[in-house]
Amino acid sequence: MLVSVIIATKQRPQPLYDAVQSVFQSTYQEFELFVIDQSPDNASEAMLMPFHSDPRFHYLLNRRPGFGAASSRNLGIAASHGEIVALIDDDVVVKPDWLAQIVAEFSADPELDFIAGRLSAPPYNRTDGYTPEFEAWPYLSRWHFPLHASGANFSMRRRLFDRVGGYDEFCGPGSRLRASDDTDLCWRIVRSGARYKICPHIEVVHLHGFRPHAEAETLFARYQYGNGGNFGRFTRRGDLFAGTWFLAREVKHLVRALPALLRGDRRELVYSQQRLRGFWDGFRLPPNEGFVSGEKLRQMMVSLSETSSA
Repeated sequence: MLVSVIIATKQRPQPLYDAVQSVFQSTYQEFELFVIDQSPDNASEAMLMPFHSDPRFHYLLNRRPGFGAASSRNLGIAASHGEIVALIDDDVVVKPDWLAQIVAEFSADPELDFIAGRLSAPPYNRTDGYTPEFEAWPYLSRWHFPLHASGANFSMRRRLFDRVGGYDEFCGPGSRLRASDDTDLCWRIVRSGARYKICPHIEVVHLHGFRPHAEAETLFARYQYGNGGNFGRFTRRGDLFAGTWFLAREVKHLVRALPALLRGDRRELVYSQQRLRGFWDGFRLPPNEGFVSGEKLRQMMVSLSETSSA
């Protein structure tokens, strides 16, 4: 079973090298790997020169102004050929059995369409900062799953894209809504009824993910804004349940935040403001612009195939 590994990147040459090298060191070797680079320079390409001679390695440039990682992920998906598509971030390393475990899960269940794996952190001093993690609790409810799963470790059958579409290019790092392209994809998977599974044994390590506390707070605020933007987009495209669920959740959050607010702790209030602002900004965006449907993704695949064979 061929697995297509997709890595979107921008100006992280050393972490990217570590990520690529970890895939090549996997116990399972039936894969192809696509790096889609948005860097304005060639530092990452030069760093990856040791892999260029391997026919499984593919390096693509994506310099579309105003579009971020989601755009690169769609490009990688369209250019690849594997029955299984696996996506990781450019600042993680995969465990040696990562690919083997992915193949085992999909082989064992022909109806399984999507896996969210674990994002772990190496040891670090938590008084100095924070490294984002996802512990991949298998019993996370289907409505909270989209809010917590980490796009640093996703894998899916290619057929899933016909059902839910690709990544929304207005979501995620470097996009108009700044974050949460993973929340967007997971929510659409849950709403579609596709079978998904949370697998803590399918693990990647956030080797280069540490951030000092000030940077972490900025990251959290961006997450909240992007999350609100997701639900604004869903609602504008006609998923009224998404809008109702989101607004009901915000009321609950605000009620729970009142005791802290009375003590002078405004953090939850600020996060709620970020989510609500994101919701409004997402709702105002053109509903289908930036959204890559399954049909559009197939068109991209045909276009890239024709270009490569010309």
